[in-house]
Amino acid sequence: MSLKKKGLQVVKLILECLKYNIPITPMPTPRPRLGRGGVVYNPKSYSDYKKALISFINVLNIEKADYDYIHARFYLPYPKNTSQKKRIEDFPLKTNFDCDNVIKGLCDALEQSKVIENDRCLYAMFVEKFRTIEQVGRIEFDLEIIEQEDE
Repeated sequence: MSLKKKGLQVVKLILECLKYNIPITPMPTPRPRLGRGGVVYNPKSYSDYKKALISFINVLNIEKADYDYIHARFYLPYPKNTSQKKRIEDFPLKTNFDCDNVIKGLCDALEQSKVIENDRCLYAMFVEKFRTIEQVGRIEFDLEIIEQEDE
């Protein structure tokens, strides 16, 4: 893909695209709670989710780099009361939680695993949410390094 900017032609080269799969049901980042004495905390369920996410990321042994782009796909299992006939794999999920809340947990886990220095360095994020027919959800994500060269 080439871009025109101030008379210069800029070429984007995708240097590396790394694909990962984490077998854990996604959870959105909740609002922090205010406890006694003014202490701010996250619910235990979210803290446990984030610890598990960090553990999975550490097992994947992802190389630390200055990644530019993340494409994340979050898969949630159907509720148990949904009939088998109505379950469709990869069905787009338009309810449950906002995309920005679910990607925040993944980006925070990538930071705490020392894969990325800061999620502010990512210039683009593409987030998708789907239903899965599996009992446990999953998170799939790609990390890309993009280099721009002037011609």
